[in-house]
Amino acid sequence: MASLKGIGSSVVPTDLVDFEPDEGLVAVAVFDDYVKAGDAGLAILAMGNAYWMILHDERYVICVVKNRYAAISAELDLLVALEAGRVRGARFEYQEFDFGWRSFALYAAVLIACFVWQGRADIVSVGRVDSVAMVQGSQWSRAVTALTLHADVVHLVSNLISGMGFAFFVCRFFGAAAGWLLVLLSGIAGNVLNALVYYPELHYSIGASTAVFGALGLLTGIGIWAAVLDPDHRLSLPRWLVPLFGGLTLLGLFGVGDGNVDVAAHISGFVCGVVFGALGACVQRWFSVLQRWSVACSALSLGLLALAWYARAGA
Repeated sequence: MASLKGIGSSVVPTDLVDFEPDEGLVAVAVFDDYVKAGDAGLAILAMGNAYWMILHDERYVICVVKNRYAAISAELDLLVALEAGRVRGARFEYQEFDFGWRSFALYAAVLIACFVWQGRADIVSVGRVDSVAMVQGSQWSRAVTALTLHADVVHLVSNLISGMGFAFFVCRFFGAAAGWLLVLLSGIAGNVLNALVYYPELHYSIGASTAVFGALGLLTGIGIWAAVLDPDHRLSLPRWLVPLFGGLTLLGLFGVGDGNVDVAAHISGFVCGVVFGALGACVQRWFSVLQRWSVACSALSLGLLALAWYARAGA
């Protein structure tokens, strides 16, 4: 939209050659696009004023009566400034990356290999989350190793399927290597938080589900950040509540239950994921650069797992 200001009815915009409005009218705006011209006309009608759209030299000229020119021109200028502000800063723009099918195969291979290993050696007791050992004994490497241990095949398969499902969207937003690293960090932070919540009570926990719900938290954090940046809505509640409620709903459906379900671990992973997701979303453009360092990010993820198990084996 381009506002065309003039003084008096005799002024004709310089880019409208040979344009003569009807008597009593003055040009207030000109557009190359019919839809935008119509939007401006609707805005003028909303003010309670009439307008005339005149096609001149393949352009659409909006004319109004002389005595309403100043008020309408000022209002259109405000609309132009508002729209420009939205385009520059309010819209949530992001880049999508390849999800990296090899990373999913590697995720499955690591969990399956560790499950086979724990069936042949007594590694659960040294690798599980132990709230007392972690806080009092500073055995923080347990927060990493516990993610690779599972109670049975059903537990393993459940985390394989759900983990891949949530991680697919995380990797599309952050890239495969960086996305899986964030999932891992969310799981680690969730296990640490879980141990701190239970301490000084003795609490044991195993499973990749803390990281799985960390991935759900990452997606929720992304949604919250996107909603905060885009204020255009017709809802009576803040838009950031929508992804938050969605994430909490999934957490309630799949992360809370009876039996051996570690609800606190799921909630801890989810909360940490929300924080990491929102922070990552606000600097998503940086992840374009990280695509060049995908091998390093992958090595860092595998290195954290290897170093953690090395520390536990030497304990």
